[in-house]
Amino acid sequence: MRLISGHYVFTGREFVRNGVVEFDNAGKVVSIGSLGDSVIEKERTEFFNGIISPGFINAHCHSELSHIKGVIPQHSGMTEFCKSVISYRNSDVNEQVLAMYEADKQMENEGIVAVGDISNNDLSVKMKKDSRLIYHTFVETLNLNPNLADENIAKARTVKQNFANAGLRVSITPHAPYSLSERLFEMSVAEGNDSGILSIHNEESFDEMELFAKKQGKMRDFFGNEMDDFLSCYDNPLHRILKYIALETNLLLIHNTHTNEQDFRQTLTRNRKTTWVFCPASNLYIENNLPDVNLFSKLNAHVAIGTDSLSSNTNLSMMQELKILDSTFPATGLQTLLRWATLNGAEALNLDSELGSFELGKRPGALLLSDIDFKNMRLTTNSKTTRLV
Repeated sequence: MRLISGHYVFTGREFVRNGVVEFDNAGKVVSIGSLGDSVIEKERTEFFNGIISPGFINAHCHSELSHIKGVIPQHSGMTEFCKSVISYRNSDVNEQVLAMYEADKQMENEGIVAVGDISNNDLSVKMKKDSRLIYHTFVETLNLNPNLADENIAKARTVKQNFANAGLRVSITPHAPYSLSERLFEMSVAEGNDSGILSIHNEESFDEMELFAKKQGKMRDFFGNEMDDFLSCYDNPLHRILKYIALETNLLLIHNTHTNEQDFRQTLTRNRKTTWVFCPASNLYIENNLPDVNLFSKLNAHVAIGTDSLSSNTNLSMMQELKILDSTFPATGLQTLLRWATLNGAEALNLDSELGSFELGKRPGALLLSDIDFKNMRLTTNSKTTRLV
């Protein structure tokens, strides 16, 4: 049994000054209180200088791209990034697997306890089976040739079954509105609707927005005429998602760098469980741009945070993502940011019965966030994460 306290405990929803959380030997929360409560034996309490938080939920990652770290130039734009990923993704299998194991360990060391991970194959099955982290794998489909739609969805179903056979959480999802034929997109969303969860890259780049609005640009030049299969039907990438999404599916929309208020409100009419996932370090790496976080805060959006992959990030640190958001959008507030990084991510991935908050019976892990500016309740450049439970 452990009693852990800090200047503040963040429960997953709010700060508790001088809060105390008690864990059993299996890491399950058995009591929650404050220093001075009669039920808390203060002499057994471990007090830490900082904020005690549940473990982080990395709502979006591509662990299978970890071997591409440091290879793709920054600020090259989405089309050039896609070209590079296509060129480098099929490297030596042993190199890919080793890089995935290293990425998994890095995330564990950074205080991450669960990951929404994109996979195009089953190379990560053993890593995820061996991991101490909980993964929900999104088997990703992408192909613009409508004649290959049935073949692609069959392959995705096989990969999904390989994860399921290993006892891992898994579902099928389309990559993005610009990278699938209409038939493959419709079938892939239907698979996700049946599973109750989808994770789709959305309105991520200038190239993508130009493609749908003007039917031209770098992305059209690169991917070619196969886009005619769907492009004339939509003037906005999000509209393609909303055409097929079910009302009660957990919909994770990833990046949202160019999403505006009209997009947000239209989404609410088609889906009740949308989570807007921000990956700020990746957005800066690829396009040197960030979503309108102040807008999402004003609209009380359900937001989560991801690291994206090492192909578009220097590391897999949720603290780094929080620092970017806290320094760029200070009005958001640390309490809101931590909720995005914990409970909201757990809810998005259907893991909130176990993770994301300090509640009786849960096993959310516990982190110490240190070097905090308590006067202003802000992160500092030196803020760091230490795993406690």
